[in-house]
Amino acid sequence: MKIAVNIQPILGAGKSGIGFYQQGLLKALVDMDDRDDFILQYFDLKRRHKNPAAQFGKSCVSNEPCRWFSFSLYHLIEVFLPVPYRLFFKSSPDVTMFFNYYLPPFAGGKKVLVVYDTVLKDCPETMSFKTRTMLKLTLKRSIKRADKIVTISQFSKNQIIKHYNVAPEDIVIIPCAADSKRFFPVSDREELRQQLCPKYGIDGKYYLYLGTLEPRKNISRLVEAYDKAVKKCANLPLLVIAGGKGWLYEEIFRRVEELGLSRRVVFTGYVDDSDVPLLMNGAEAFCFPSLYEGFGMPPLEAMCCGVPVIVSNTSSLPEVTGDCGISVDPYSTDEIAEALIKMTDREFNEAQRIKSVERAKIFSWEKSAELLKSLAEELIKEQE
Repeated sequence: MKIAVNIQPILGAGKSGIGFYQQGLLKALVDMDDRDDFILQYFDLKRRHKNPAAQFGKSCVSNEPCRWFSFSLYHLIEVFLPVPYRLFFKSSPDVTMFFNYYLPPFAGGKKVLVVYDTVLKDCPETMSFKTRTMLKLTLKRSIKRADKIVTISQFSKNQIIKHYNVAPEDIVIIPCAADSKRFFPVSDREELRQQLCPKYGIDGKYYLYLGTLEPRKNISRLVEAYDKAVKKCANLPLLVIAGGKGWLYEEIFRRVEELGLSRRVVFTGYVDDSDVPLLMNGAEAFCFPSLYEGFGMPPLEAMCCGVPVIVSNTSSLPEVTGDCGISVDPYSTDEIAEALIKMTDREFNEAQRIKSVERAKIFSWEKSAELLKSLAEELIKEQE
């Protein structure tokens, strides 16, 4: 079986959740066996990416770069003129996979498109104008071009059916997972915190949010809830907000200043991949009261580390956390505040750590890769 994969989302630094999903799933798929060939397709006009295939360490993985055109320009032109994808990539795969909501015209073989969520329809106000506009122009057409849609939760599948009239049998759920070699519990959290202090300025116990700083993540309400909790519980851990700046992030910093929390809220900026498991393990709880998620990989990574979670009771997050941690109304700062205070209860906190690890075991990249391989094999049989 010859599988082509557009790897644009995993190129460069500062990967988002989409990039981590693609990388985790593709690595597990490649590691399954050496009988399949994988072709990594990507636009690289400035020749910045010398050998993406090297990270997989297998001879069955090869590069197919387009060095004479830029991806952003192609994406823009194709909105108005259906320029064939095959013009840039000449290989003849059995299946071509696209991991970022976008499937261009005339790709090789059977076509698989990953659609993580329908935030465009459900919460458009939480998206930047640029992203919202591009998805409006391309997502519906991309879905129609696909032979199969992959999504990451039952919630997202239901929403795709609702908004885009896709037959249920044409959508396959392939969940996210966490890398168990990176995310696992450590015994001495205090020692970890001491290691993190010089680099990130975290001095003492802390709650952690990790993700992009943008409106959909509901961080301003988390800050307001933290302010309420501090007034009721003086020994509350610090609040560490880690992640790169998205759009409209200024409001978060402004709320911290207005509430006088500058000494209790720590902003780390974008965190190196190697430091993420350390930050997770050092936390007293992981806070993720997001307004909308197609899956919610950060809470799962925290659970793998044995860290209790506070998550929204909406969208896909209940599918991920099950009965672990505390679920809250993301619009209620009172509920979030009470959850922050509850996590200071040592007995409750330790019990949640045990439950989190057990719950996280039901998700793995190996299981998800098996589902993706079965999907590819099914598509090839259809064309025989």
